Amino acid sequence: MCTEDNKHFFRDRDHEPVGFKFRLIHESFVALFNRQLKEDDMTFSQLMVVTYLEENTEKRVTQKDISEALHIKHPTTIGLIKRLEEKEMIKVVVDPDNRKYRNITLTKKGADYIAMSKERRKNTDSYLVNGMTEDEVKKLRELLDKVIDNMDALNK
Repeated sequence: MCTEDNKHFFRDRDHEPVGFKFRLIHESFVALFNRQLKEDDMTFSQLMVVTYLEENTEKRVTQKDISEALHIKHPTTIGLIKRLEEKEMIKVVVDPDNRKYRNITLTKKGADYIAMSKERRKNTDSYLVNGMTEDEVKKLRELLDKVIDNMDALNK
């Protein structure tokens, strides 16, 4: 039995479309993710910025880099950076080589948040495969990759 908008319905697990199963998984993920981000006073877009910075610690990152990498408009990027700077997750400094650029770096608080997020994701993954054997988890990964490949082929 599932709950959707406080309405109960019975699932016919053997006959429901596979796409419906993915929808249920997606909705549960989104709800969990949004609840966790709300508790952290973060948004998904802010998480994407700090994740991008963590993945690019070895290079200079500008506002333009963030806008292009995350496919967001410059004004949106400015707002995200401002809020993350207020939360002390990132630091913005004028580029000494070109004063028209501002370099964005992750602070210790931002790096700690990313580390906590990774640990949370690891715990969530453990919960998702709870009760499965290693072989079942391996098979699940293989099957999910096939689904992803099939969807990629359809979207080309």
